Amino acid sequence: MRGFTLLELMVTLAVAGVLVTIGVPSFFDIVRNNRAATNANEMVTAFTLARSEAIRRGARIGVCSSADQANCGGTWSDGWIVFVDAAATDTAAVSLDEVLRVWPGPSGEATVDAGAAWVRFLPRGNMYSPGGSTVTYTIEFDDCNGLQGRSIEINAVGRTTVERVNCT
Repeated sequence: MRGFTLLELMVTLAVAGVLVTIGVPSFFDIVRNNRAATNANEMVTAFTLARSEAIRRGARIGVCSSADQANCGGTWSDGWIVFVDAAATDTAAVSLDEVLRVWPGPSGEATVDAGAAWVRFLPRGNMYSPGGSTVTYTIEFDDCNGLQGRSIEINAVGRTTVERVNCT
């Protein structure tokens, strides 16, 4: 005889049910972790580009939040831009001259807790910000739990680091 018996079918369904029950939550955790890492990497890319352009051009390069992707303003969750900063001094407010690159806001339902409204990289690669000598940005998702948040820190010499943080 070909085919399955009712007992074989029930055992197979029970095993499949257990595997799905265990596997689906883990899959969603992996997706949330990857989404957080991707968005943090996008932000780090912007800071790294700004720093390298500041050194390459010997000019001030800024990064700020941008709601319209053309001017500074809005929240970091709206997106951000890297631009040539025409400010008169290293400590003056930003003065947008030329937009170099634009990033949309983080994908998914993410919030970015901003350490500063803008960051400026100086011609030697060091960082200045009204937020202080070290600036920290935190990215979290609405359904974030455990160590699925990301903290991006930029220190005074322009070094950017990312670490996992507990969601709030």
